[in-house]
Amino acid sequence: MLKHLSLLVLSLVLVSLSASGIDAADSKLNTDNGLALHGYDSVSYHTGLPLKGKETWSIDHGGATYLFASQANLDSFMESPDNYMPAYGGWCAWAMLDGELVDVDPLSFKVIDGTTYLFYKSFFSNTLKKWNDRAAENGEPSLIELADKAWKSIAEE
Repeated sequence: MLKHLSLLVLSLVLVSLSASGIDAADSKLNTDNGLALHGYDSVSYHTGLPLKGKETWSIDHGGATYLFASQANLDSFMESPDNYMPAYGGWCAWAMLDGELVDVDPLSFKVIDGTTYLFYKSFFSNTLKKWNDRAAENGEPSLIELADKAWKSIAEE
């Protein structure tokens, strides 16, 4: 009986998420109290200089709040949000190779073919450097393919 009740509740949650336009991947976003990218402007990554966003220019999208450094960046995001969404829900691309959800340093990033990839960085570990070293050996497309497969599996859980 309890098993059937649990399945019913799970089904209702999934239907609710589906009806609200939020898919399973959206529920796995790396957010800090609902704030995406630790408050950094997702459009600014594409200029090579990540900027902190301001609440003045914000939008709720896909289960998270995105902040922008300017009205122009907010407008760019609104025109084409998929172009500015970080890979893997904003989790560390390097850790994604192992199917792990690891927080990031929002200033440790790489834009590859128009997609922002974020990385964990601390005093003792720089996963962007590890990514670049492995990419030099095996090619970046193979890394992205592995991370994409892991993310798809996580998003479907």
